[in-house]
Amino acid sequence: MMVRSFICVEINDSEVVKPIEELLVKLRFNGVRPVKSFQLHLTLKFLGEVSESQIGSIKQVIQLIEFSPFEISLTGMGCFPNLNYIRVVWIGIREGSNNLKQLASMIEEKLNPLGFPREKRGFSPHLTLARIKKLRNPDKRKLTAIIQSSKEISFGDQLIEEFILKKSTLTPKGPIYEDLLVVPAKE
Repeated sequence: MMVRSFICVEINDSEVVKPIEELLVKLRFNGVRPVKSFQLHLTLKFLGEVSESQIGSIKQVIQLIEFSPFEISLTGMGCFPNLNYIRVVWIGIREGSNNLKQLASMIEEKLNPLGFPREKRGFSPHLTLARIKKLRNPDKRKLTAIIQSSKEISFGDQLIEEFILKKSTLTPKGPIYEDLLVVPAKE
């Protein structure tokens, strides 16, 4: 059986989640699919469909990764690929982004020998807020205004003390995530 999976850090500090939830409410309009606030995470490595036997190997190598706890600051909104063609709306990472890049790099290093190719694009730490299917012009203008007015907004700091291997089951109501392995930071 195949398991759709990824490795991430969760955003779950209530002081950070609260302002993000307020923003997610503003993003509820036609063409915009906001993420659920209890599923907020930064993906460090998307693995895709992997066999159950591979999951065992993945767990073995990633639990060897050693990192110290670190803090990230979530600041500003943006989008991929650009404001003219919005597909993903995100919050940026100001402080701690190098720590996230380092952690993602260690994960890449451990998984590469198992047949997971390194990302071609460099790792760009961001917290996905919403995915966009298709926007009508008035909705596109509304979304663009929200993004532009929130370029410098600070959502607060989150302490990163673990990363998680997650299983993702796609359903019509959105993905359901399940923790397969939690790897704690070393003090």
